[in-house]
Amino acid sequence: MTDSPDWRVLDLPEVVALAGRAARRIADGYEDTLTMEYEDARQEALIILATKPGMVNECLADPSLGLGVLYHRLVLDLMDRVKTLAKYRCRHISYETACDAAEKGRL
Repeated sequence: MTDSPDWRVLDLPEVVALAGRAARRIADGYEDTLTMEYEDARQEALIILATKPGMVNECLADPSLGLGVLYHRLVLDLMDRVKTLAKYRCRHISYETACDAAEKGRL
């Protein structure tokens, strides 16, 4: 069963700050491949949190879980999205690369 999106979880400043920290970790980790920039990662993190309010509420309600577990789960979800994007991105050739290859007779 999946949760219905609940954007109210983003009314909590600590949750929004956590999204920023997770986004920074992902953006810095994939900086060399340019797979996901910080702002894109932050937007994805906010969407994940809003579409999984049960996860957010569970972590906030249980002191043994708290923001640490929420952060960990969010980073894992973001990594899944980044890996998916990277998989599709590696199958595509940029326009500039295709033009260079065509000029050299490789396409």
